[in-house]
Amino acid sequence: MSGNPAPTVSNRFLICSTVLDPVAGHRFWLDFHLRQAESIMLFLDDPGKRAEFEELVGDRPVLVLDGAGDRADNTPSAVVRRIIANTQAAVTHAVEHGFDWVAAVDSDELLYDESGGAWRDQERVGQVTFANHEAVPVDHRPENCFAECTLFRVNGRTDFMAYGNGKSAVRVSPGVRAGIHEFHDYAGEHHVAIGPVILHYPNPSFESWVAKFGNHGEFSNFWWDDPSVPIQLQYMLRSRDLIHRASASGNWVEARAYFRSWIPDDASRERMLAADELRVYSPVTQLLRADPERLKNALLATLAQRSE
Repeated sequence: MSGNPAPTVSNRFLICSTVLDPVAGHRFWLDFHLRQAESIMLFLDDPGKRAEFEELVGDRPVLVLDGAGDRADNTPSAVVRRIIANTQAAVTHAVEHGFDWVAAVDSDELLYDESGGAWRDQERVGQVTFANHEAVPVDHRPENCFAECTLFRVNGRTDFMAYGNGKSAVRVSPGVRAGIHEFHDYAGEHHVAIGPVILHYPNPSFESWVAKFGNHGEFSNFWWDDPSVPIQLQYMLRSRDLIHRASASGNWVEARAYFRSWIPDDASRERMLAADELRVYSPVTQLLRADPERLKNALLATLAQRSE
């Protein structure tokens, strides 16, 4: 937090996202977030896919831009660098074009907010952090993970595969610096949201898990190859090693068993639901209540894209 005067209340909201492939469910992702944000910026990690993304976007208020950095390097550290650079570009754009709030929401995340954006109305607040909950994988390849993955591990109450430190939105002003989960040098107080959450779908299926870590390659045990910054997420290192070995040997038994261990059996699921270690969220139901026609069109487009 900076020592600048507290910001005035204003509400224009910009969401940015760094994207690689136009996946099934992306139209739903856009329509879901355009109920909350006035505009979205998509930064392409592969500019060669511009035509596909522009077709997907259609006439929505979405900017499609080439992403920053060396896109030949797909290690987690390089991807994080690019996301931070792209988010910084979104902050600059927001300052120049009269937006008040910016959040970086990945294509495997949804900002699930039933408050109608009430978190943006708080005076003297410069950054809002949302807790994240993690989607339990399904044992099939989903047509649309946002529709089919409705069971979530609750933050702080059970182990996660991926990150657990939430994501943030910032009230923009000149000098704001982007991070991967938070912002720096903003004006005003830091607030932790009660109610709105990030729903994270890091590995909705075995196939998506294999594709993700196959794309990352044999990355270092350290962020940015710096021994002083070890990667603490053991699932990342285990996933890297299992998928590398399976790809080399053709034997996927160990990898499948590890992935399957993250899907609770029926008895465990009931116990975890009763203990509030698991919760059910249905963003499709939320969008259906708000805009049934848009939901129908988004789901039909998803099915059409999937069949191509």
